Amino acid sequence: MTAKPRVFCLLLTLALLPAAHAEDPPAADDTPLVNPQVVDKLIDMGDYLRSLPKFQVEADVSRDTVLESGQKIKTESVNTLKVLNHERLYARSEGDVRTRELYYNGKQLTQYAPYLKYYTTVEAPPKLSDALHRFEDYYGIQVPLEDLFLFGSDQAQIDALKEAAYVGPSRINGQLCDHLAFRQEGTDWQLWITRAEKPLPCKLVITTTDSPSFPEYIAVYRWNLKPTLQESMFTFKPGKGDVAIPLKKVTAQAGQ
Repeated sequence: MTAKPRVFCLLLTLALLPAAHAEDPPAADDTPLVNPQVVDKLIDMGDYLRSLPKFQVEADVSRDTVLESGQKIKTESVNTLKVLNHERLYARSEGDVRTRELYYNGKQLTQYAPYLKYYTTVEAPPKLSDALHRFEDYYGIQVPLEDLFLFGSDQAQIDALKEAAYVGPSRINGQLCDHLAFRQEGTDWQLWITRAEKPLPCKLVITTTDSPSFPEYIAVYRWNLKPTLQESMFTFKPGKGDVAIPLKKVTAQAGQ
């Protein structure tokens, strides 16, 4: 008999509460989609990389290639990059598909296929950043690990970010890193940066989101900020059996 008044009181209390309607908007989230502190960490890391007088970095790279059938094929490569005073560069990529070496001495760029014994040399601008743009725009050559020169350097790229978030701490190769996540048109990418006075990238993951198969590029880095570098290692010297071939511009190839 005593339960009925309690039930009545409970129903009365519920009746007096404001009703929730399906059309009511959800509570506003004050968290910004682009976290300015995350963007600052990206810019600081890029500025630090560009301030280094010399460095050597190695990276294990995994890349998805999408076939016409839509199937993803994953290839692996080991990459090495040596840079001196941002005026000299040597790069090597040895992978499942091909192996290439690049030599840049501030005057010329040489691309060399060591197993095929072919090489090609073109004139190049004296500034490394200008040379990187010319290699890709004119000749379709992408320098291995060239992302390392570009982080946070272009305001247009920063403005293109739709999301920038801090994910949390993470360990890469035993090193404590901060995990950051970014989103822009057609691309999601994640970056792990060392939690130290010297902010270096530990890992990079790029996901192409405007493709139904969502192919990924993954690079895990190992750094040496005090490498032994000599001027001679940035100029290619052909060996016995090496054959010079011409390098055509991408535009000329497209026209054909």
